[in-house]
Amino acid sequence: MKFLSTLCFFLLPLGLWASTLQEGSTFQAPLIKDQFEKTVQVTPQTKQIIIAYSQAQGSSLKTFLEANPNYLRENNALYWMDATAVPSMVMSMFMMPKFKKYPYAIGLLEDEKALAYFPKKEDHLTIIELDNLVVKKISFKESF
Repeated sequence: MKFLSTLCFFLLPLGLWASTLQEGSTFQAPLIKDQFEKTVQVTPQTKQIIIAYSQAQGSSLKTFLEANPNYLRENNALYWMDATAVPSMVMSMFMMPKFKKYPYAIGLLEDEKALAYFPKKEDHLTIIELDNLVVKKISFKESF
């Protein structure tokens, strides 16, 4: 038990210093599934990834996508959301049935380590612009 505690003590800082995505770096997508349990593919054709971290941001983006139903397809964009704080029962009983009615895929970031890879600004959507899987720009918007 003492060995395990010591090991955790030394390995914990490595997780705290995990690298965050930066402009100019090659995008390395974590394994992400959408509301239909399909793996979300980030390809060289993907130009934009939009990440919502809160319900308000998700609602803002939903409103935008309802008004612009072809935006994701026309811009080779993906929509992902932070699902790490949502209890699994709430997700499966309430949110997933609602999400499955949407005409677009929502990538669900359910892993804290995967989420930590993406830059975040409080109360803002994260917009990642890609060119052939290279991060060209990272920006933050209060709403879409």
